[in-house]
Amino acid sequence: IGFREPAKSAREAAAGGESRPFALRRLTELPGAELQPTLSPDGRMIVYASAAAGNLDLYLLRVGGDRAIALTTDPADDSRPAFSPDGERIAFRSERDGEGIYVMGSTGESVKRLTDFGHDPSWSPDGKQIVFSSGSGQNPWSRDALAQLWVVPSSGGEVRQLTKEGDAVQPSWSPGGRRIAFWGLRADSGQRDIWTIPVE
Repeated sequence: IGFREPAKSAREAAAGGESRPFALRRLTELPGAELQPTLSPDGRMIVYASAAAGNLDLYLLRVGGDRAIALTTDPADDSRPAFSPDGERIAFRSERDGEGIYVMGSTGESVKRLTDFGHDPSWSPDGKQIVFSSGSGQNPWSRDALAQLWVVPSSGGEVRQLTKEGDAVQPSWSPGGRRIAFWGLRADSGQRDIWTIPVE
């Protein structure tokens, strides 16, 4: 996993002269593929999935640091991490005990199961809810079944179905908290489109 330091914005460049070129820095050194990185809200930490230990686990790394900390060590695969808006918790998918969406503290403590199915969790801006899909959207070229969106309280509780037709994967909550974006296959075609839906 690498990190790209941004160049100055057009406004900064106009006010302060020349913009600097992008700089790429390698962040991780573990063997094998490192997947699904996500930055903490303050931009200081990154959590990602890696199979360096033989199965997918989640690792936490300080941006600029050189020592990743394993957050999960369960023999089942753990993947698709998402930081809560305050950076204190991480939602993720796990294959343990069948499968499901789980939440843990940002350093791997207090793991709690929220659902017994789901992929690609995304937090509401207030941190009170998590939207997820019933199917994986990791490979847009291979969709063997249609998926729907579901919402669950981040503290646990009743799971509510959000979409009931079509196809919906890889949801993302809007910053204002009123809509959720996702992509899916258009009915009766192979075309993939991006959609939004009200949270209600």
